[in-house]
This record gives sequence, structure tokens and C-alpha cells, in this order.
Amino acid sequence: MSQREDAVGTYEKWDFAEGTELEKEEQRKPKGALSLERAVVLLYVLLALTFVLFMALTIVNLQRACELSGAGSRVKASALLFSSPVSAAWEVLEQARIRSENSHTTAWHNLSEVQRALDKQLSGELKVIHSRLLNVSQEVENVRWKMTQCKEECGKELSDRLRVLEERDGLEAVLRQLAEVKQEQSHASALLDVALEETRNLSEIICTRCPAGWQQFAKTCYFFSSTTKPWLAAKDFCTNFNSHLAIVNTEQENKFLANHIMDHRVFWLGLTDMHTEGNWKWVDGSILSLSYVFSLIGGFWNSGEPNNVGHQGEDCATIYSSGHWNDATCSNAEPWVCERSC
Repeated sequence: MSQREDAVGTYEKWDFAEGTELEKEEQRKPKGALSLERAVVLLYVLLALTFVLFMALTIVNLQRACELSGAGSRVKASALLFSSPVSAAWEVLEQARIRSENSHTTAWHNLSEVQRALDKQLSGELKVIHSRLLNVSQEVENVRWKMTQCKEECGKELSDRLRVLEERDGLEAVLRQLAEVKQEQSHASALLDVALEETRNLSEIICTRCPAGWQQFAKTCYFFSSTTKPWLAAKDFCTNFNSHLAIVNTEQENKFLANHIMDHRVFWLGLTDMHTEGNWKWVDGSILSLSYVFSLIGGFWNSGEPNNVGHQGEDCATIYSSGHWNDATCSNAEPWVCERSC
């Protein structure tokens, strides 16, 4: 207590001394100046107190708002902050928090609905798959049972057959016949090998590589069309297939062509005199040898041909099923024969 009293006494002395100094200072100054200075000081002091009081109230109200928000209170912050700018900001924050909570609630609700729909759809699909698996399992079981039954029946049948064969007295004769059959088979296999070798050697001499739909004669392939074209179009067709209209070189070749022609039909040959009347040439440029043609009995031309009748003339040669030739108008639509090497 003595120390406190000493402190109080010291403070009073200091206050008294300070007051004395102030009085002396005031006595030195004019009275108007003293009043103005006191007013300014008092104003500063009031402003400082107001600011301190405002900050204290703001801090206290913020603490109360936090406590009320943590406890779940919905009282508006504007009432606690006495409609100050800070209370307006707090109200905006509170509204943002409420909107955030509502957004979260809505999002969780939508997510739950989507999950519920997916679960329902997945459950239906799983039921269908499960049903199909049951059907497949049942079918597999039926097949397995049938295979087992077939195995038992087939095994029993084979056993019975073997037993019958073993009990036969003529088993030795059967074995003897089997040995003879095997010997004949070996002999036939040897003959087949010889025939294959001869065929291989023959293939080196005779063409065996004609395209599908072409007929073979010696080392040449022939195509007999099933449609009709004018002579020039038929010539172009053969050229596109790396061939040319048929050129007859021998009587055997002419007979081969005639044998592949149906009755009452004619086919274009690669023979024409369209460039020079009476000068018959093959499509490869070779000249038809009259001495060769007429050295044969009756020749290849039909009786009275070629005669070049009609105002358009007859400048292209055809062949009948009889093997005889005829000159015809080149613009006529007729089937044709193409020829190419193997």
C-alpha cells in the first residue's frame, strides 16, 4: 500500500507541477490564442476517442456475428452492425454463403437423381445379361450331356463291332484281303506318280494356263463371245485383253473353231479387205494366201464367197459352224473369237 500511495503522491506532484507550468505558459500567451489551441486539441482528442470506440464496437459485433453464425443462427448481420458499411459487407457474405449452400444442395440432389437413374438402368441390363447367361449355361449343359451320351453310345457300338470282328472265323481272310488292297494301292500310287511326271513333262510342251472362260487348242487360247458387236468393236475388245481376232493357220485350227460354234450362228474372224477390195489380210498384217486356201478341197470360203454384195459392201470375214467362211458387212453385230498365246 505504501508503494501505491507513493506512486499516487508522485503522480499528483507531477500533475501539480505540470499544471503550474501550463498556467505560467497560459499567462504568457494571449487569451484568444489559448482558447483556439484548446479547441483544436479537444477536437483531436474527440476524434481519437470516436475512432477507438468505433473500432471496439466493430470488433465486438464481428465476434458476436461469428458466434451466431457458428451456432446456426439466421439473424441478419445488419442488425448487429448497426447498418454500418461493415454490416453491409457482412450481409453480402452471408447471402453468398446461403447461395453456395443452396447450390451444393441442388448439385447433390441432381447427382443423386442421376445415380439413381443409372443404377436402375444398370440393374435392368444386368438382369437381361444374367438371363442370357442362364440360357447359354443351360444350352452348354445340354450339349455336354448329349456329347457324354453320344460318347457312351459310340464307344459301346465300337466295342460291339470289335468284339464281332474278333469273334469271326474269317478274320485272317479279311486281313489277307486288306494286305492285297494295300499292295494294289501302292501299285496305283506308283502309276499315279508316273502319270503326274508325264503330265508335268507334257505341260512344258502344251499350254495349260489359259484364263478362265478361254478354250485351249495346242499352245493357243481362244475366247468365244456370248454377245454381239460390229467387227471393229470386236477387234478392240480382243486388243483390250492382250489378244486379237482369230487368225486361221491350219485346217485343224479351222475345225477346232467350227466345233465350238453352235448351229445357225457365225463368228467374226480377224480377216478383212476393207482397205483394198479383194486384198484380204489378217489383223496381224499377213496376207491371205490363195494358193494355200484353194489347195484344200473346196477351200475355206463358202460356195460363191466372197461376193461383196450390197451397197455397203462386205469387207469382213465370218466363220460358220460348218467351218466355211463368208464375207459380211462389217457394221453387222455378230459374236466373235479372240485368240492369244498361252
